[in-house]
Amino acid sequence: MALDPEPGMRRLAGAALVACGLLAWAACSHSAPDIATLTSNSDQVIWEAGQKALDKHDWESARQHFKRIIDAFPQSQYAPAARLALGDAYIKEGGTANDILAIAAYRDFLTLYPSHPKSDYAQFQIGESYYRQKSGPDRDQTQTIHALEEYQRLLDLYPESPFIEKTRDRIKELRQQLARAEYMAGFFYQRTRQYCRAAVARYEAILKEYPDFDDLDQVLLHLAECLHAAGRTAEALPHLGRLLEDFPQSDQADTARELMEAWSHEPAVPAPGTAVPAPGASPVPSPAPASATPASPVPPAVPRPAPSPAS
Repeated sequence: MALDPEPGMRRLAGAALVACGLLAWAACSHSAPDIATLTSNSDQVIWEAGQKALDKHDWESARQHFKRIIDAFPQSQYAPAARLALGDAYIKEGGTANDILAIAAYRDFLTLYPSHPKSDYAQFQIGESYYRQKSGPDRDQTQTIHALEEYQRLLDLYPESPFIEKTRDRIKELRQQLARAEYMAGFFYQRTRQYCRAAVARYEAILKEYPDFDDLDQVLLHLAECLHAAGRTAEALPHLGRLLEDFPQSDQADTARELMEAWSHEPAVPAPGTAVPAPGASPVPSPAPASATPASPVPPAVPRPAPSPAS
């Protein structure tokens, strides 16, 4: 029996109509800006058209209208708002490229209108744009540092801003991430053992720059382990003591007690170059000190990230 082609044809025609409808909707929602409006001699007409495009999520059309005001009416009452709206249109569309363009738009606004009532908003949005670009703690932290710098600038310049509370939260979060990036790098070096000195540098940097790190108890434990492995037990023990004093409920506390007990009974490690007598032999007298003490070997440089601003 022959198959009736009509049902398949009807389905195909229906799909075509749906596709055409979607294309028409897309064309309407992202239509090209009206040339007559863009070339209008009225900044108000152009501004209102840009706002309508923004409300319709027609980002490109909105940006063209705002750029027209910026270029053709630099002294307009709408010029400051147009620069802010230009940055907003980039942000609302989303994506890393648009975040970069938004930063440029907001910086231009701050350069031209540093005392504008919405300068704090522009500064906050610069920080937010960098914040969205940051990577995890196991990756490059350049954008994290940039975001932290911009948020800190907002705290310094606009202490009465309504964005202060959110900014403080962001700063706290970013400082935790930078500390964790240092911690992960230090732990990586520690596991390789031959780079324990590099691990010590990372852990000590956390103690100095990020004393509010959430996992400071682990930093103290691992720093003590590295110092002990390097024969610097006398320097390691105070870190274990601090762990027990500052974090008595830490999961690392029992380990710290065990290590303190074990290391406290270890024989002192002789300084490099000191002769160690064989069992039963008379102690070898130390040589007379030389007129000049030779310089200690210089350790290799350890790469470090840029320091973060103070909170």
